[in-house]
Amino acid sequence: MNFSNWLLVFCTLLIFYCLGIIWFCQLVVYPLFAHVGKNEYQGYHRYYSSHIPFPVILPGFASFFLPIALIFLRPESVPLGLALANAGCGLLSLYVTVALEIPRHSRLENGGKQETVIQELILYNWPRTIGMTGSACLMLAMLVLAFAPV
Repeated sequence: MNFSNWLLVFCTLLIFYCLGIIWFCQLVVYPLFAHVGKNEYQGYHRYYSSHIPFPVILPGFASFFLPIALIFLRPESVPLGLALANAGCGLLSLYVTVALEIPRHSRLENGGKQETVIQELILYNWPRTIGMTGSACLMLAMLVLAFAPV
């Protein structure tokens, strides 16, 4: 197996790890924010934010950027179109994270519980969840093409 194949396998594993996280956040973690008491909310959110860098943030950002590398370092049997579509999913997820989600997390952490902001966090996370799901499907397709018998 060459470097391109190893990179593809690594990216696929990373994307599927992040896929589980994003769906868990969408269906459990973010809705749970609304059930935390107003007086406990800032402490809860600060605790949450301080404990997600290694298991959530670092893999998440890696999953946004590594598909760009696959455009140039993909196995020969993987069409450029699949790699470009995958990178597009990563860039969509990156945009949603930076432009929509991080500012809302900051508002919650600094301003305490705000029902409207929690609902926006859930709503605006859907494009990221869909982007990550699309990326996982594309990665699976690329993996099949890369390792299909010739």
